[in-house]
Amino acid sequence: MKNLSALLLDARGEMIAWGFEARRMWLTQGMALRTAGARYYHGFKMDLGTLEEATRSEASADPADDAAESGRTDNACGVSSRDLLTTNLLTMLLRQVVQTMLHQITASGYDEDDIRWVITVPACFTDYQKAIYRDVIKNAGLPGEDGRVLLSLEPEAAAHYARVSGARTGDDGPPLVAPGARFMVVDCGGGTVDITAYQNDQDGKMIEIGRSLGDRLGSDFLNRRIESEYILEAFGKDVMEGIREECPDALLHMIDQWERAKVAVRLDQEENINLLIPTGIDRKMGATGRRRLARRQNKVDDALVFTPAQLHALFDTVVPGTLGLIEAQLTEMESTQGDPDVPNVIVLAGGFSNSPYLQQAIKERFSARATIVVPPNPDIAVLAGAVHFCYDPQIRARRSRFTYGIDTAMAFEEGVDPESSRVSAPHGERCVDRFNVFATAGQSVPTDAEVCHVIFPMFDDQKRITFGVYATGDAEPRYVTDDGCDQLAEVTIDLGPVMRFDRTERGVRTFMKFGETEVKVRAELVQGGGEAATQVRFHSNY
Repeated sequence: MKNLSALLLDARGEMIAWGFEARRMWLTQGMALRTAGARYYHGFKMDLGTLEEATRSEASADPADDAAESGRTDNACGVSSRDLLTTNLLTMLLRQVVQTMLHQITASGYDEDDIRWVITVPACFTDYQKAIYRDVIKNAGLPGEDGRVLLSLEPEAAAHYARVSGARTGDDGPPLVAPGARFMVVDCGGGTVDITAYQNDQDGKMIEIGRSLGDRLGSDFLNRRIESEYILEAFGKDVMEGIREECPDALLHMIDQWERAKVAVRLDQEENINLLIPTGIDRKMGATGRRRLARRQNKVDDALVFTPAQLHALFDTVVPGTLGLIEAQLTEMESTQGDPDVPNVIVLAGGFSNSPYLQQAIKERFSARATIVVPPNPDIAVLAGAVHFCYDPQIRARRSRFTYGIDTAMAFEEGVDPESSRVSAPHGERCVDRFNVFATAGQSVPTDAEVCHVIFPMFDDQKRITFGVYATGDAEPRYVTDDGCDQLAEVTIDLGPVMRFDRTERGVRTFMKFGETEVKVRAELVQGGGEAATQVRFHSNY
């Protein structure tokens, strides 16, 4: 049901294989592929929008990639140059998924136009990252019509799965589909831990009661630390460089062993875990390396030994942060709890939620305050739940993550507004950089609601209106230049069709929608009521 986010590319950047097949080829034909200049990329989605290197590869990266500037480019959505490689990899991967699915679905007798698609994104993704995904979706060959491709927050998809999977809250509480039920979904994946919380309305539809929380605390970070610290320390820097250069396939075999071993680690772990050393790495170590390892590990030289103390320290990389996110969401849920007889429920989803260590830590910390539920097959919760979301969304309202608005020129207030913001306009002195609020942080926004403000050009000869879309955690911002206020997009509206009218008749209805997975902006010309040509560019610094 699931495939691997992995690509094997040749020296020209053309695809050799993708998914598990790419990994298999890299493991079995690694030396020949490396000699030919091939590269293997995996787990690159979470590199999107970060300030770290553009992507991770088992082969050395092109120095030109590292030297890429982090500024914006003229690509769609204002994709920064540091994100271009990741964007291209995502597009290439999604194109293969689309082609595979189209082949299977059309072979079943359906037409391409019968399909609605859904792409899942972490709750911690910004609007800039979601906008890049929209660009990826278009370039991967998916339809561009509105409503044909949906974006779904991963914990929200997991919530849909939990509601239909048969997960039970015990004898005391209502089922997750019952009116009034209150539950939090903790989606513990490879790259992120994402959390959302809901209360069902009288129809059993979900209303978000806490703001989405998320952080890069997924199980992949355990794997990264295993390689970058534990394995490096055991073999030494020189040997490790040789392994990465000459036998990275053997290193991947060791990481695979850890993948299988980590799902058995418990909070009360008392036994060591051993990872057998592959032959290729053993040859690189040599007799000197084996003796060094044996001295460190009580004479064991054919495996890496992880003590319970080391395992606890490793899991402490991500588990305390996960508990902190749950604590923040649960505290917010408790602050709005009306009926004390309706329990709060914590639903664990995602592959990492299978970890006994994580489950025990959550139960030890929160079992006195909430009912903790693990649905069947939590590792497919996001995938299966996204299908239910795509077919019949069960969310009725979401919480606005920030206060959103645009910069406008309002009447200048003497003694209040700074002189630097004063502009003389035909209709009086104006203060630019004022924050025109469309939605307030924490506000419950119906999924189908649009907020409309009418704006006008300031000057008679003005042929377009350009404004920024801003976000801040402040509930009552006055200026878009206030501390903590970030510009997330730039919107340009063409006034060409209405230039024959007086300036006061060139109004533009600006609509913003915040209740869906993405912030959406559209505009209509008041004269004629037609859709105005609108460009929206999301910024990478948001």
